[in-house]
Amino acid sequence: METMSMVQVLVVEDSMTTRRFLVDLINNIPGLMVIGEAEDGVQALRLVEELRPDVISMDIQMPNMDGLQATQHIMANTPTPIVVVSAGLGQREVDYAMLAIEAGALAAIDKPTASPQDEAKRTEYLRLLRLMAGVSVVRRRSLDQLEQRLDSLPNIQADTHHLPEIVVIGASAGGPGALTQVLSYLPEDFPLPILVTQHLSADFVPGLANWLGRRCVLPVRLALEGEYPEPGEVWLAPGGYHMQLSPEGRVELIPEKGHYRHQPSVDALFDSAASVYGRKVIAVLLTGMGDDGAEAMARLFAYGARTIVQNEETCVVYGMPGAAVERGAAEYILPVGEIGRAITHLVQVGNHYR
Repeated sequence: METMSMVQVLVVEDSMTTRRFLVDLINNIPGLMVIGEAEDGVQALRLVEELRPDVISMDIQMPNMDGLQATQHIMANTPTPIVVVSAGLGQREVDYAMLAIEAGALAAIDKPTASPQDEAKRTEYLRLLRLMAGVSVVRRRSLDQLEQRLDSLPNIQADTHHLPEIVVIGASAGGPGALTQVLSYLPEDFPLPILVTQHLSADFVPGLANWLGRRCVLPVRLALEGEYPEPGEVWLAPGGYHMQLSPEGRVELIPEKGHYRHQPSVDALFDSAASVYGRKVIAVLLTGMGDDGAEAMARLFAYGARTIVQNEETCVVYGMPGAAVERGAAEYILPVGEIGRAITHLVQVGNHYR
């Protein structure tokens, strides 16, 4: 009989009461074991070096060194999967969580408590620790270092018969930071609607929309049932719903998970875009674990749609983009800092970006 591999967890939390609760919660689950506890970021850095945990449960608001600073140091020097545990869902807390993800953390969740109402949150917290422990993370350079030098303008050949009419984007682990870089490049007069499916704890999605809206010039909001996507607006799939397009092109929010492994599902969004728009789609896959979106991107590519994936060097996790590349679905494989530029050129001329 195979024995379950033990996931070794470092818990970083400044409140002794909360830290004790989280430690007991983790240790009571088969296959999870706390190997260290830290009450601030300074202790966390030392324990990561000494203990080499499989995954870190990281508080944000702490004395001496906060969780954001600790995440930046860890990802630059001792890359380790990090789950951010937020003290709340106010915009300030969400902003810090998104910045930590931008720095290399893989996921964020509102801090679970012993309340009976928090049972689902406790289950999700433990699931994230186990899931993220299996992710191979890489050393994170500063965002300035990740920016790629853009060469001369690409050779563009116009194809006005097949100009794109919609942009669809899928992202998972590390996605908020990648989305920021892509969307911040797009100009205020960008002419197409942009639909985004981001794997993220449902409670954080409204705050993510607000956060992205302050980082780019285009309006960003949650998608609403029955609306036609608006040109020049970015709509996010709400947590817990697949975002799809009806045959008439209206947004449909589907609460049933169906056969998809994720909810919201990138495959669901991409497949519906293919059904409505065919080749007049720009589909983008950003950093993320797993393969959500890869199969549907392959179908879009076969239709003649434009397909872009983030390259491995700038991904936090190369799972989703790598799966699309393996399927031969990627027309362009680009650094994250160049994807917004590529989208803009494809919208303007419709054909090739080189």
